[in-house]
Amino acid sequence: MRLAFELSGEHETLPKAEVLACLDALSVAYEERMSSNGILVIDAQLSPEVLDTISKRLGMTHCVYEVKGMSKPEEREILAVVKNVDRDDIMEQGHTFAVRVKKKQIFLDRGLERKAGEIIKRKGYKVNLRNPSKTFVLLLTKQTCFFCLLLHSVDKKQFEERKPHLRPFFSPGVIMPKFARALVNLSRIKEKELFLDPFCGTGGILIEAGMIGATLVGIDVQEKMVRGAEENLGIYGLNGDLIVGDASKMALRDNSVDAVVTDMPYGRSSLISGSGYFIAESHSLFLERLYQNALNEIHRVLKNKGKAVIVSNSPSLYSLSREHNFHALENHKYRVHKSLNRYIAVLEKR
Repeated sequence: MRLAFELSGEHETLPKAEVLACLDALSVAYEERMSSNGILVIDAQLSPEVLDTISKRLGMTHCVYEVKGMSKPEEREILAVVKNVDRDDIMEQGHTFAVRVKKKQIFLDRGLERKAGEIIKRKGYKVNLRNPSKTFVLLLTKQTCFFCLLLHSVDKKQFEERKPHLRPFFSPGVIMPKFARALVNLSRIKEKELFLDPFCGTGGILIEAGMIGATLVGIDVQEKMVRGAEENLGIYGLNGDLIVGDASKMALRDNSVDAVVTDMPYGRSSLISGSGYFIAESHSLFLERLYQNALNEIHRVLKNKGKAVIVSNSPSLYSLSREHNFHALENHKYRVHKSLNRYIAVLEKR
């Protein structure tokens, strides 16, 4: 089966990385065929159930399609592909259809959608633009047109409904749900596996992990954050083990956690500990020591080959992770605002 993922344009590298991580998490063997203009095309054999699970996990993908044919992005060749595709293995008697055109940096005659629909209609199928049984999509890029069958549209409304300011407990500067979901997926966590956020804050990352069925453990040095995270989880019917504690001294067994995802603290509030304020020569020196100690503990509690997805305010974390016997699988950078970049490291325990 050839699949096309229509990626969101919210980040240059994260949407594709998230799709591939989901495939890895569900043990799907695949071969990448193309990645360009916000389209990722792979060959893979997977059941409808697995495909449904992937589409429900994804945060930074718009739609998932099955590719039925390909051509150059020229009208005559596109319509020839539409005409030659065997629709009898797709459509059943009484099925209705619609044709949509999605353009990625290309301009063609607006009548292409209508012309493609007329070809299918002549085969005896009826058009239904509001609620079709099957939706065909002409996915156009500069180099290629993919004639596709829509399999899944990713539900983006769920992320809007979980925006941080809509939760009972809110704190500024937290990660947005769609982005948190992508981070969770990068960890390759599976349903019912043990997932840890050692700087859990208001629980945004834990919520997204819980939504895909992970078993949750959250730690934060501030009691008010732990109580707030517990309240936030509760409104979505989620629960987990939430602990007031120090990420550099976690009360967890060695090799007990399947995946870790966390947003490392970088503000002044990170100086707070259970016993008051640390006295450090500087804020930056304190954070460096905190990161080192936390990475030691994350490595200790992770299972062998377990993944840790770490968000920080410095690219130095990539080199620091090697000192702690992690293998760096991926790194990503995103801009929060003009004066702040954040860095994402996907690490594997050696």
